[in-house]
Amino acid sequence: METVIELVRHAKAHSRDRWWGRPDRERPLTDVGMDQSRALAKELHSGAPIAKLFSSPWTRCLQTLDPLADTLGVHAVEEDVLGEVVSLPVHDGGDAWVTSAWLGGRAVGFVDRVVGAYAGKRVVACSHGDVIPALVALVVGRDGLDVTDVRCKKGGRFTLTFSDARCVDATYHPPPD
Repeated sequence: METVIELVRHAKAHSRDRWWGRPDRERPLTDVGMDQSRALAKELHSGAPIAKLFSSPWTRCLQTLDPLADTLGVHAVEEDVLGEVVSLPVHDGGDAWVTSAWLGGRAVGFVDRVVGAYAGKRVVACSHGDVIPALVALVVGRDGLDVTDVRCKKGGRFTLTFSDARCVDATYHPPPD
């Protein structure tokens, strides 16, 4: 009985540079991003049934899943662990790998809970460009998959397939056209 998590990076959002002085959490999608989110909804809805939607509480992630949520008649459940962090609670002289390890560890706890709660089902989770690579790297490293590139473009996604608690496949899908 396989469990599938569609791990989506939010679609194209307004530039941080042009959003200066306003909370980054509230930075919305661009028109291109809205088009990507509608295309993602069509792609994701055409597969196996979706049991649950999870999202970072940041506006751009929620907006990415809005068209899919509307199609399914549900709301995405906001999960803080899928969000970016403003400050890191662990420090090691500013080494970037510590941030990645912390983000990945926090997110893999979420993945383990989802796999346990939704065994044999398919869920969709939307997150950010720093969380997704850290999470995918941790899972493929932990479970011994031969994945060498964990980058995820805006609007792209990884399909993570689990057999029991072990990830048996991680497939990248580029953003929709």
